[in-house]
Amino acid sequence: MPAKQGWPDQPVLTAEDDNWHEHSPHWFETETTWWSFNVPERRMGGWLYTQALAVQGTCNGGAWVWDGSDAGALYEVRHEGLPFPDRGDLRKCEFPNGNTVEMLEPLMKYRTTYSDPGGFEADLVHEGIMPPHSHAIGAWPFWATRHFDQPMHVTGTIVLRGEEIPIDCYSVRDRSWGPRPTGPVPEDKKLPPGTLSRPGRPRRASAPHSVGYAFGTQDPKEAFMAFTDPWIDHDGRPSDDLDTGYLLRDGEYAPLVEGHRTTELAEGTRFIRSIHLEATDALGRELTADGTLAGRHGTQGPSGTGLFHWAWTGGCTGWGEDQTYGPTEWLEALDSATGHS
Repeated sequence: MPAKQGWPDQPVLTAEDDNWHEHSPHWFETETTWWSFNVPERRMGGWLYTQALAVQGTCNGGAWVWDGSDAGALYEVRHEGLPFPDRGDLRKCEFPNGNTVEMLEPLMKYRTTYSDPGGFEADLVHEGIMPPHSHAIGAWPFWATRHFDQPMHVTGTIVLRGEEIPIDCYSVRDRSWGPRPTGPVPEDKKLPPGTLSRPGRPRRASAPHSVGYAFGTQDPKEAFMAFTDPWIDHDGRPSDDLDTGYLLRDGEYAPLVEGHRTTELAEGTRFIRSIHLEATDALGRELTADGTLAGRHGTQGPSGTGLFHWAWTGGCTGWGEDQTYGPTEWLEALDSATGHS
């Protein structure tokens, strides 16, 4: 979505961004396509996710479904290193991990499917309620790559172990592309020092990775998404400040520019069970959002993914997710800093 004067530096997206992007020779050049859905009445969430590594000629990913039970996952298949030397056209692509993606309207409407008969199948249409939100240059966690997020109206069906379940929900899709500083890189695939650096944010390459990713959508006119950066500084002070995100209020979009959140961990599982987010967008509009965990992927926190029910400014309510990952001691320190234990 085009930036306005005084807004963060957000690269303009075009219909070409539905296809694969040019890439460097870095061994961990990565391009992703991620689609989420939910079934609120069953406290169920799910993903279709593909990660393609162009230089390696491989493909990862698959599908996940979870709910409010202690099972951790109702279905979970993640492939690693599947041969994928000829990527073809991403606008109509069949991946070796069981996923397919077909663009129906540039940047706005898509069909996704997944096929594992007897286990899990999906046939979904995702239609954007607004153009994609382009991740600000230099913003954590995609400070060295490109990324966008988009709230979607998702319809269709899934079949879970033989049971057909209708889908009619609001959720989010995202895409990212670029080199990722992961693992040992062969000498002939290394990039010059500093290639992954971006202005606007101190680089924390020597610190553990952490991220908070929370979103909620009520309807085609009301939605929000926030990236935060949970960490403990060198003086032992915990923080979980906003890096970027968006607010859609009464159909008007603007990027979030500042804010913070607090989190509370559940006893036992230690998953994040509640979130309080306060933020301001580039138009000066204030957002206060409170989320409550409804279902989770995995059996033990605090890092992980959950389906959340959200209530936010203006009497809005809706469903979405939180994905928070970081060192356990950091997330427990953030919990303790808000008076929880």
